[in-house]
Amino acid sequence: MSERRFMIPGVVQNGIVVPQGEAPLPEGARVEIVLGPPQVTPELEAEFGRWEQASDEAWARIDEWEKDEP
Repeated sequence: MSERRFMIPGVVQNGIVVPQGEAPLPEGARVEIVLGPPQVTPELEAEFGRWEQASDEAWARIDEWEKDEP
């Protein structure tokens, strides 16, 4: 038996997934929910970059400390 799959976009409203568009879903239909990529603002993306840079600097400092240990 072959399974036909349809992609129906939706949005969560008050904790319930609400399908978008005119796609009829029969009562009792089994569905899979796949989350899309998060929407990140440019400001938050820049902050992530700063954290990543700080993390790289921290690891470099740890490497230097380990070299100094007897």
